[in-house]
Amino acid sequence: MPGLLVGLDAPDDAAVYGLGPDRALVASLDFFTPVVDDAADFGAIAAANALSDLYAMHARPLFALNMLAVPAGELPEEVVGAILRGAAAVCSEAGIPVGGGHSIDDPEPKFGLVALGEVHPERVWRKSGALAGDAIVLGKALGTGVVTTALKAGVAPEAAVAAAVASMRCLNRDAMGVLEAFHVHAATDVSGYGLLGHLLEMCRAGGLGARVEAGGPKLLPGALELAAAGHVPGGTRRNRASIERALEWNEGVPEPLRVLLCDAQTSGGLLAAVPGPEGSDAAAALIAAGYAASVVGWFEPGEARVRVAAP
Repeated sequence: MPGLLVGLDAPDDAAVYGLGPDRALVASLDFFTPVVDDAADFGAIAAANALSDLYAMHARPLFALNMLAVPAGELPEEVVGAILRGAAAVCSEAGIPVGGGHSIDDPEPKFGLVALGEVHPERVWRKSGALAGDAIVLGKALGTGVVTTALKAGVAPEAAVAAAVASMRCLNRDAMGVLEAFHVHAATDVSGYGLLGHLLEMCRAGGLGARVEAGGPKLLPGALELAAAGHVPGGTRRNRASIERALEWNEGVPEPLRVLLCDAQTSGGLLAAVPGPEGSDAAAALIAAGYAASVVGWFEPGEARVRVAAP
């Protein structure tokens, strides 16, 4: 039936509005300041990040609208054009058009998309729904926040930056397609709240606890070393502070790894709950599709807390 199916009463990765018994509109928006130096890469990353919310809800994107804020008369036209071209290239890869947008004068550049998609109302993936015993499958490596922070400081190795950009530009479209072959009980995507922050959201939504193997997630090249050197984003520090009371760290988890498990990600991987026996196969299928995927833990009965085991 028509009406708002997913909204502020139980927030998720996107809003869902029913259009009829077989169709629902999925809508999301996301924008942020530049995370890399190259303007085209920034536009592409922002677009992939915005579209990820739709894939996390099991929605097929339909079209997008640009949201652009730049200092009028100060940023060269070729830079603005590169941002828009980068976003358009990723939208083209996703198989959707950019239908327009809006721009404003702002001293600090920002860019993102309004992303609109479609899903069957009975096939929406939610943050809630995980079951005790479900495997937790992560679709991308961690560390984009640490690497881009080091980039801003001028100390990130070229190889680390290239790997982070490739990861952030990568659409979660194929990851969604891969996971359709499994029984997805719940899903979200890992973005600004970090792996443990978003996992805790799933725990709270499902009334469960979780155990994470600290050595389970794959890490971007150089990320662990950069974290150890202190290149930690402010958002990552805030993430950890906000959820620390709901975490139980094994004393054997080293500090740099704790940082990465809470690291604020941009355009991170899908995070899915699938039946325990399907976890390894789901991760293997994602790897075969080109993703740095892994099983990082499992859900368990109990209060909404995350226990982190030593690697």
